[in-house]
Amino acid sequence: MDVLIGLFIIFVKLSLFSFGGGFVMVPIAMAELEANQWATAAELTDAVAIATMSPGPVGVNLAVALGFKVAGFAGAFAAFLGISLPTTMLVILVAAFFFKIYKHHLVTAAFHGLRPVITGIILYAAISLALKNGIILPASDKLILNGYNIFIKDIPIFELKSLAISLSIFLLLLRTAITPIFLIILSGFIGIVIF
Repeated sequence: MDVLIGLFIIFVKLSLFSFGGGFVMVPIAMAELEANQWATAAELTDAVAIATMSPGPVGVNLAVALGFKVAGFAGAFAAFLGISLPTTMLVILVAAFFFKIYKHHLVTAAFHGLRPVITGIILYAAISLALKNGIILPASDKLILNGYNIFIKDIPIFELKSLAISLSIFLLLLRTAITPIFLIILSGFIGIVIF
């Protein structure tokens, strides 16, 4: 029962303070789940992949996947309630007032301040996941053994195959209209072939 309450509280906090979408909650979720020893960075990365390619909001999908990983169906339900209830209540409250004031110069200024912060948090999450999963600057115990690890003076710098996939997907997202869902599935098949 303590685990279910813990999951609920973690996802309530994430719901209340992860402005900008599901990917913004990744670094906070990572810290919380690792602190409780409920998930590793690799498991979180896998959950992010599943959440992203599943239909629905990434934040809710991620909460359900991580809740299930930690405590089965009951954990998935506790995490779902934790992520959904505060957001639903906030959206109803904000919607009641927002459309009356959204053109106010202070509201516009606040959003201009929030946008770069959200971008920075998402970038932090991406770099943090790359570090913790052995893609860049891996610790010796995080080396991708069947990868092509690049060293400088016996210091591991990056894993070439993973970095090539990451950069290729980034460029495809930047230059094409291909859906991320297709790119995630494609990357999984590429991983099967090259790893």
